[in-house]
Amino acid sequence: TDLMRRGAVQATGLTGVSFVWDNSLDVPFIRDVAAHCGIECLEIPTQKVPIIAERQVGEVAPEPFQPLRQSIAAIARELNAKTILTGQAGDLMMGNWFDDSLQVAKSLRSFRLDRAFVEALAWSKLLRVPIYKIGWQAIKACLPPSLSPSQMYTAADGSYAPKSVETSLTTGFCGRTGGFDSDGLFSNSWKYAPPERRKHLRTLAMMLELRQLQIPEPLQHLDYTHPFAHRPLVEFLMSVPADILCGPGEPRRLMRSAFSDYWPAKLRARRSKAVFNTPWQAALRPLARVLAGAKQLQVVERGIVERASLTSRLDRLGNALDCNEHQLRQIIMLELWLRNRASNEPARRLPVAA
Repeated sequence: TDLMRRGAVQATGLTGVSFVWDNSLDVPFIRDVAAHCGIECLEIPTQKVPIIAERQVGEVAPEPFQPLRQSIAAIARELNAKTILTGQAGDLMMGNWFDDSLQVAKSLRSFRLDRAFVEALAWSKLLRVPIYKIGWQAIKACLPPSLSPSQMYTAADGSYAPKSVETSLTTGFCGRTGGFDSDGLFSNSWKYAPPERRKHLRTLAMMLELRQLQIPEPLQHLDYTHPFAHRPLVEFLMSVPADILCGPGEPRRLMRSAFSDYWPAKLRARRSKAVFNTPWQAALRPLARVLAGAKQLQVVERGIVERASLTSRLDRLGNALDCNEHQLRQIIMLELWLRNRASNEPARRLPVAA
């Protein structure tokens, strides 16, 4: 908005679009930012427009967020908008982590044991875990990759948690695709980076290899851009020490300092962030109940998943029980996508006898 006021850019208007749901922690802050910047912010409620719908899971490949993206496309047409600025990669680039305790490994590698103890104590208090666990995790991370196999993953909030191994994939399918070892499907060069940088580079590598920055199907007629993924910005921020970007209880530390004059006061003091678990579950549970009772499943017929395992997990998802939801999302989207393709195929014509 400041650039527009000064005539430094050609754009003449800016409108915010946010996905919201009941009791979302983001809503008050979204409205504060819109008021502070003097712009209109439109809200798309995920109760009415879900993350995925039975007939909206992508055309070329299974994709979530299609109903929401179609809503954005409709808004863009109404506003005669030509460009979309996304926030993709913003959390990653700006250090929006709840748990970035592997920073302790940097002090250990340089034998600054006093500093490592202070850092571990700060993260221990924030995360409410014993300090020895923080220290032991950092020590293991300092070992060469060959001596410290990856047994951890980065959760949605940036924290480390034991990897869930529950899967419904058949042995035959995994043998052909390497499906039991998801890390084996992607570049592993991130393992050789400094410990405090590994999860950042791993997430960035997966984002690129999965083509998460490509233009979604419903928005291909627009200029779809990712300011936080601008290459010079990425290169600069990946060279900034991790503890400058994020500290214990200080996510986005550098960003908060640099942009403090542009943010409303409430936002400067905020330390939380809403995650998409709630709208995901609201969209998936009705679909899980339908699929759990289906007599025929495309993913089963094609030998991709085991029916008994999948049915059990769908039942647990419908009842809000642990079921390795992240992987189950992919299976549900694949099943719906295969169903849609099958239903859209023209009926095969039988040869007519002369």
